[in-house]
Amino acid sequence: MIDGLAYAVMGLALVATGWGILTASLNKPPGRAQIGFGAVVELVVIAQTVIAGVRIGMGDRPDELATTIGYLIGIVLLIPVAGLWALSERTRFSGTVLAVAAFSVLAMTLRLQVLWTGGA
Repeated sequence: MIDGLAYAVMGLALVATGWGILTASLNKPPGRAQIGFGAVVELVVIAQTVIAGVRIGMGDRPDELATTIGYLIGIVLLIPVAGLWALSERTRFSGTVLAVAAFSVLAMTLRLQVLWTGGA
C-alpha cells in the first residue's frame, strides 16, 4: 500500500460520509455532485486496489494475504453498489446508504493499512 494514496482514500471517504449524513439530515436525495464525488472516491479506491494487486503479484506480501485480498475486492464493490442504490431509490435514505458505504471504505482502508504494515 502507498501511504499517501491510502490517506487520500480515507480523507475522501470521510468527506463523502459527512456529505451523505448532511443529505439525509436535510431530508433530500443525493444530487449529481454527490454521486459524482462518489465516483471520484471509487476511482481512487480502484487505483489503490490495482497498485496493491501489483505489489502482491511482485511478491510483496501483507501479513494476512487472504484477508487483504478479500478487503481489496470488497472495497471496490461498496461505492458502486451504494451509488446504484442512490440512483434507483431517490429518497433521503439514499444519502444514508452512501454515508455508510463511504464510512465502510474508510474503515476498510484503515484495516488494509494495518494488514499491510503488520500493525506497525
